Amino acid sequence: MKRSLLLVLSVVLLLAACGSSGHPSSFYDQPGLLPESLQTFQDELLGDANPSQVPLVQRNFFEGCMGGEKEISMLKWPRDLASACGCMYRDLVKYLEDNATEGQSAFDTYKKIDKSAYDEDSSLGQRYKSIFEECLGSV
Repeated sequence: MKRSLLLVLSVVLLLAACGSSGHPSSFYDQPGLLPESLQTFQDELLGDANPSQVPLVQRNFFEGCMGGEKEISMLKWPRDLASACGCMYRDLVKYLEDNATEGQSAFDTYKKIDKSAYDEDSSLGQRYKSIFEECLGSV
């Protein structure tokens, strides 16, 4: 199960990491409602955060990670996937914020993840992969 989840998550996260319908300039821009298809999983995705104040980048990440309503209904363990998605987003943002530099903001690095995640030799690629594994291991 964990290997299947890892494969699904890597593909959808790479596609959804930077996608958005707006142009946020930080992780916290454009708060809004968690999409209806994900509201069932709000506890796993958000913990105690307000489901009506979810920033755009986070909403897009979750939509991509969860694969959309049709895919969610086909999953055998959707709550486990939601827990892993919530964990990955929190851990990735924390890692990026902890390692931001004067020349490269955490959000700028986040926007480049889809490129560097393919390069397992890069430190970010390695950390990105280990975040997946840690979060999947915790569900």
